[in-house]
Amino acid sequence: MGWPASPGPGPYSLTLATPTFYVIVASLALFAAMFWVLREWYPRRRRGLEGYLEAAGVDLVFLSFAVAVVVALVVKDPSGNRTSLALFQVVVGGYWLAFAIPVVTVGSSIHTKSRGGIPWLLPSLAGAVLLFGILFAYYYAVG
Repeated sequence: MGWPASPGPGPYSLTLATPTFYVIVASLALFAAMFWVLREWYPRRRRGLEGYLEAAGVDLVFLSFAVAVVVALVVKDPSGNRTSLALFQVVVGGYWLAFAIPVVTVGSSIHTKSRGGIPWLLPSLAGAVLLFGILFAYYYAVG
C-alpha cells in the first residue's frame, strides 16, 4: 500500500451538517465569547487574560485547526476521495480532539510552569500528531 492520494474529488459525501461539527464550532464560539466577556467586563485585569490564554490557548488552536480542516475539505470537494474522507473523519469523529487537547494542554502547562525545566510540550505535540496519523491510517484503510 503506497502513500495516500492528495485530498480531491471522489464518491464520498462530506458535509458540515453533522452534530459533531456543530459541537466543535459551538465550543470554539464559547471560547471566543469567554474571551470577549473577559476583555469587556474586566478590561484592566491583565493576569485574568493571561490565565485565560494559558488555560484555553491549546484548545483554541486545536479547535480552530479542526474547523479549518473540515471547512476546507467540504468547500474544496463536497464529494471527496478516501483521503478527504479519512481526514474529515479524524477531525469530526472527535476521538483525536478528545485525546490531543487534554494531553497537549497538560504538556504545555507543565512546560510553562517549570519554565522549560520539564520539556513536555514537544512530546505531547508529537503524541497528538502520532495519534492523528494512526487515526488517519485507520479511517483511510476502512474508508
